[in-house]
Amino acid sequence: MASQLEKRFENLLIKYTDDTDFIKKFWKNIHNKYSESHRAYHNLNHLEELFRYYDQFESQLETPDTIAFSIFYHDVIYNIWKKDNEERSADYAVDELSKISLSKEILENIQEQILATKTHESSNNDSKLLIDFDLAILGQSEEIYESYTKAIRKEYKLIPNLLYKKGRKKVLLHFLDKKSIYKTETFVSLYEKKARVNLRNELKDL
Repeated sequence: MASQLEKRFENLLIKYTDDTDFIKKFWKNIHNKYSESHRAYHNLNHLEELFRYYDQFESQLETPDTIAFSIFYHDVIYNIWKKDNEERSADYAVDELSKISLSKEILENIQEQILATKTHESSNNDSKLLIDFDLAILGQSEEIYESYTKAIRKEYKLIPNLLYKKGRKKVLLHFLDKKSIYKTETFVSLYEKKARVNLRNELKDL
Protein backbone atom coordinates (compact mmCIF):
# COMPACT_ATOMS: atom_id res chain seq x y z
CA MET A 1 0.00 0.00 0.00
CA ALA A 2 2.63 2.49 1.08
CA SER A 3 4.65 1.80 -2.05
CA GLN A 4 1.68 2.75 -4.25
CA LEU A 5 1.22 5.97 -2.34
CA GLU A 6 4.93 6.65 -2.47
CA LYS A 7 4.99 6.17 -6.24
CA ARG A 8 2.01 8.49 -6.63
CA PHE A 9 3.75 11.08 -4.47
CA GLU A 10 6.98 10.79 -6.45
CA ASN A 11 5.13 11.16 -9.76
CA LEU A 12 3.43 14.28 -8.43
CA LEU A 13 6.53 15.91 -6.99
CA ILE A 14 8.77 15.20 -9.97
CA LYS A 15 6.70 17.70 -11.96
CA TYR A 16 7.87 20.46 -9.65
CA THR A 17 11.39 19.48 -8.58
CA ASP A 18 14.19 17.28 -9.86
CA ASP A 19 15.68 17.02 -6.38
CA THR A 20 15.02 13.35 -5.59
CA ASP A 21 16.48 13.77 -2.09
CA PHE A 22 13.80 16.36 -1.36
CA ILE A 23 11.11 14.04 -2.67
CA LYS A 24 12.33 11.13 -0.54
CA LYS A 25 12.55 13.35 2.52
CA PHE A 26 9.06 14.76 1.97
CA TRP A 27 7.63 11.28 1.52
CA LYS A 28 9.39 9.94 4.62
CA ASN A 29 7.88 12.79 6.64
CA ILE A 30 4.37 12.05 5.33
CA HIS A 31 4.77 8.30 5.83
CA ASN A 32 5.96 8.74 9.40
CA LYS A 33 3.18 11.16 10.28
CA TYR A 34 0.39 8.96 8.93
CA SER A 35 1.95 5.87 10.54
CA GLU A 36 1.81 7.26 14.09
CA SER A 37 0.64 4.59 16.53
CA HIS A 38 -2.45 6.48 17.71
CA ARG A 39 -3.94 6.64 14.20
CA ALA A 40 -6.57 3.96 13.63
CA TYR A 41 -8.45 5.74 10.85
CA HIS A 42 -6.55 8.89 9.83
CA ASN A 43 -3.65 6.87 8.48
CA LEU A 44 -2.19 5.73 5.15
CA ASN A 45 -5.32 3.69 4.45
CA HIS A 46 -7.30 6.93 4.64
CA LEU A 47 -5.05 8.48 2.01
CA GLU A 48 -5.57 5.45 -0.23
CA GLU A 49 -9.30 5.81 0.23
CA LEU A 50 -9.32 9.45 -0.82
CA PHE A 51 -7.16 8.75 -3.83
CA ARG A 52 -9.66 6.13 -5.01
CA TYR A 53 -12.24 8.90 -5.22
CA TYR A 54 -9.65 11.21 -6.73
CA ASP A 55 -8.99 8.73 -9.53
CA GLN A 56 -12.70 8.15 -10.07
CA PHE A 57 -13.59 11.85 -10.29
CA GLU A 58 -10.35 13.40 -11.55
CA SER A 59 -12.10 14.60 -14.72
CA GLN A 60 -14.24 16.89 -12.55
CA LEU A 61 -11.23 18.55 -10.92
CA GLU A 62 -9.98 21.87 -12.27
CA THR A 63 -6.52 21.55 -10.68
CA PRO A 64 -5.87 17.83 -10.00
CA ASP A 65 -2.29 18.30 -8.84
CA THR A 66 -3.29 20.85 -6.21
CA ILE A 67 -5.95 18.53 -4.84
CA ALA A 68 -3.44 15.66 -4.80
CA PHE A 69 -1.09 17.77 -2.66
CA SER A 70 -4.00 18.64 -0.38
CA ILE A 71 -4.97 14.99 0.04
CA PHE A 72 -1.44 14.02 1.02
CA TYR A 73 -1.19 16.77 3.62
CA HIS A 74 -4.77 17.30 4.86
CA ASP A 75 -4.38 15.14 7.99
CA VAL A 76 -0.60 15.19 8.29
CA ILE A 77 -0.99 16.67 11.78
CA TYR A 78 -3.51 14.72 13.86
CA ASN A 79 -3.78 15.05 17.62
CA ILE A 80 -7.09 14.22 19.33
CA TRP A 81 -6.34 16.71 22.10
CA LYS A 82 -6.02 19.64 19.69
CA LYS A 83 -8.67 21.57 17.78
CA ASP A 84 -6.33 23.14 15.24
CA ASN A 85 -5.16 20.03 13.37
CA GLU A 86 -6.30 21.33 9.99
CA GLU A 87 -4.66 24.70 10.52
CA ARG A 88 -1.43 23.04 11.57
CA SER A 89 -1.63 20.58 8.67
CA ALA A 90 -2.15 23.47 6.23
CA ASP A 91 0.79 25.37 7.70
CA TYR A 92 2.94 22.24 7.55
CA ALA A 93 2.03 21.69 3.90
CA VAL A 94 2.86 25.25 2.93
CA ASP A 95 6.13 25.16 4.86
CA GLU A 96 7.22 21.91 3.18
CA LEU A 97 6.02 22.67 -0.33
CA SER A 98 7.38 26.21 -0.39
CA LYS A 99 10.79 24.55 -0.64
CA ILE A 100 10.04 23.49 -4.22
CA SER A 101 8.82 25.44 -7.23
CA LEU A 102 5.15 25.73 -6.39
CA SER A 103 3.56 29.09 -7.12
CA LYS A 104 2.14 31.26 -4.37
CA GLU A 105 -1.31 30.65 -5.85
CA ILE A 106 -0.97 26.88 -5.61
CA LEU A 107 0.27 27.09 -2.03
CA GLU A 108 -2.64 29.35 -1.09
CA ASN A 109 -5.09 26.97 -2.75
CA ILE A 110 -3.63 23.99 -0.88
CA GLN A 111 -4.00 25.90 2.37
CA GLU A 112 -7.63 26.80 1.58
CA GLN A 113 -8.47 23.25 0.58
CA ILE A 114 -7.04 21.70 3.74
CA LEU A 115 -8.86 24.25 5.91
CA ALA A 116 -12.07 23.41 4.04
CA THR A 117 -11.86 19.85 5.38
CA LYS A 118 -12.42 21.37 8.84
CA THR A 119 -15.30 23.70 8.08
CA HIS A 120 -16.83 21.39 5.43
CA GLU A 121 -17.71 24.54 3.52
CA SER A 122 -16.28 26.14 0.39
CA SER A 123 -17.36 27.98 -2.72
CA ASN A 124 -14.53 26.43 -4.76
CA ASN A 125 -15.39 23.41 -6.92
CA ASP A 126 -12.18 21.50 -6.19
CA SER A 127 -12.44 22.14 -2.46
CA LYS A 128 -16.03 20.90 -2.53
CA LEU A 129 -14.87 17.67 -4.14
CA LEU A 130 -12.09 17.26 -1.57
CA ILE A 131 -14.63 17.71 1.23
CA ASP A 132 -16.82 15.06 -0.40
CA PHE A 133 -13.90 12.65 -0.85
CA ASP A 134 -13.14 13.06 2.86
CA LEU A 135 -16.76 12.50 3.93
CA ALA A 136 -17.61 9.73 1.48
CA ILE A 137 -16.98 7.16 4.23
CA LEU A 138 -20.20 8.33 5.88
CA GLY A 139 -22.29 7.04 3.00
CA GLN A 140 -20.83 3.54 2.67
CA SER A 141 -22.38 0.20 3.59
CA GLU A 142 -23.31 -0.55 7.19
CA GLU A 143 -20.29 -2.86 7.53
CA ILE A 144 -17.82 -0.28 6.26
CA TYR A 145 -19.41 2.46 8.33
CA GLU A 146 -19.24 0.32 11.46
CA SER A 147 -15.54 -0.34 10.86
CA TYR A 148 -15.02 3.39 10.46
CA THR A 149 -16.80 4.21 13.74
CA LYS A 150 -14.77 1.56 15.58
CA ALA A 151 -11.55 3.02 14.19
CA ILE A 152 -12.55 6.53 15.26
CA ARG A 153 -13.38 5.27 18.76
CA LYS A 154 -9.98 3.57 18.89
CA GLU A 155 -8.29 6.87 18.05
CA TYR A 156 -10.15 8.41 20.98
CA LYS A 157 -9.58 5.47 23.32
CA LEU A 158 -8.15 7.76 26.01
CA ILE A 159 -11.44 9.64 26.17
CA PRO A 160 -13.93 8.25 28.74
CA ASN A 161 -17.03 6.73 27.20
CA LEU A 162 -19.44 9.34 28.56
CA LEU A 163 -17.40 12.22 27.19
CA TYR A 164 -16.80 10.45 23.88
CA LYS A 165 -20.51 9.84 23.33
CA LYS A 166 -21.27 13.48 24.10
CA GLY A 167 -18.69 14.68 21.60
CA ARG A 168 -19.66 12.13 18.98
CA LYS A 169 -23.32 13.11 19.27
CA LYS A 170 -22.35 16.70 18.59
CA VAL A 171 -20.48 15.65 15.44
CA LEU A 172 -23.35 13.54 14.15
CA LEU A 173 -25.91 16.30 14.73
CA HIS A 174 -23.57 18.78 13.01
CA PHE A 175 -23.89 16.77 9.81
CA LEU A 176 -27.54 15.80 10.16
CA ASP A 177 -28.54 19.44 10.68
CA LYS A 178 -27.04 20.41 7.33
CA LYS A 179 -29.26 20.83 4.30
CA SER A 180 -26.89 18.40 2.62
CA ILE A 181 -23.82 16.63 3.97
CA TYR A 182 -22.12 16.60 0.60
CA LYS A 183 -21.15 19.65 -1.42
CA THR A 184 -21.45 18.36 -4.98
CA GLU A 185 -24.47 17.02 -6.82
CA THR A 186 -22.48 13.90 -7.70
CA PHE A 187 -21.85 12.92 -4.08
CA VAL A 188 -25.31 13.96 -2.92
CA SER A 189 -26.72 11.59 -5.51
CA LEU A 190 -24.33 8.78 -4.59
CA TYR A 191 -24.11 8.94 -0.80
CA GLU A 192 -26.39 11.50 0.88
CA LYS A 193 -29.30 9.17 1.63
CA LYS A 194 -27.13 6.35 2.98
CA ALA A 195 -24.98 8.74 5.01
CA ARG A 196 -28.04 10.09 6.80
CA VAL A 197 -29.23 6.56 7.57
CA ASN A 198 -25.80 5.64 8.96
CA LEU A 199 -25.54 8.79 11.07
CA ARG A 200 -29.05 8.40 12.49
CA ASN A 201 -28.40 4.75 13.33
CA GLU A 202 -25.17 5.61 15.14
CA LEU A 203 -26.87 8.44 16.97
CA LYS A 204 -29.64 6.09 18.07
CA ASP A 205 -27.10 3.56 19.38
CA LEU A 206 -25.03 6.05 21.39
